[in-house]
Amino acid sequence: MGSSAIHAYLLATVNESTRSLTPSEIISELTRRHGVTRRDAKASLNLCVAENHLAYRQVLGRTVVVPSLNRYHDLAPGVVLCPPHLPTHPEYSHCITMKEGISFGNGTHPTTRLCAELLVQLSGTGGGWTASLDLGTGTGVLSLLAVKLGAHHVDATEIDPIALHDARENALLNECSHQLTLHHADAFSPFGTYQLVMANLRYPTLVSLQGEINRWTDASADLILSGIKEGEEQRVISVYAPHFDLKCQKKSKGWVGLHFKKPI
Repeated sequence: MGSSAIHAYLLATVNESTRSLTPSEIISELTRRHGVTRRDAKASLNLCVAENHLAYRQVLGRTVVVPSLNRYHDLAPGVVLCPPHLPTHPEYSHCITMKEGISFGNGTHPTTRLCAELLVQLSGTGGGWTASLDLGTGTGVLSLLAVKLGAHHVDATEIDPIALHDARENALLNECSHQLTLHHADAFSPFGTYQLVMANLRYPTLVSLQGEINRWTDASADLILSGIKEGEEQRVISVYAPHFDLKCQKKSKGWVGLHFKKPI
């Protein structure tokens, strides 16, 4: 396995993982699956960090490897993630400033990108949602993108208090605090219904939330779902089919994003 292949494997492993991985876990997986020596695996990992593709971070007393936000990251057509110390990129219509927080999820996972691509696609056909809801917002990437694409106000829920803290800081960095209200998921109860709902959550949670999402959406509302692995999408589609029409399905690196429309 050549150095470029090792590099690509490391980036894919970290960017596509649904949990924070330690350096030892990544190195062990690389040696076990591909026969790379631990010395070469460690050297390649350190090089990825030195080149600002990956970063080491301390989380709850352990070192984990995360995608580096010390550089620009494409999120969707016309949208880029940007660290606070870099200027707005002139080649993009929308720049979302993201700090290096300590919570998991900074917008680089394929499921976030799928949701973002569907959201950008939707904004080109109207957008301007008066009330939007982001279930499981993490560090706030999709909520911030919705605001930048024309959403008047977004309610965002999250169960992780560390992620909520990071989402508040990112809202401030993007000057979106007045358009984004963050809620702890356990205490959330909507005051009305929404024209847009986003939920980047795992398949069992999406299935269990179908009833609530149906009650929380207006007629003709847009619904964007991801966190769905290939092979799970038909179950999700069948659960939502009684109340929503499937309009678009996108796939990336073993994950699926769905756009539904609620009939009038």
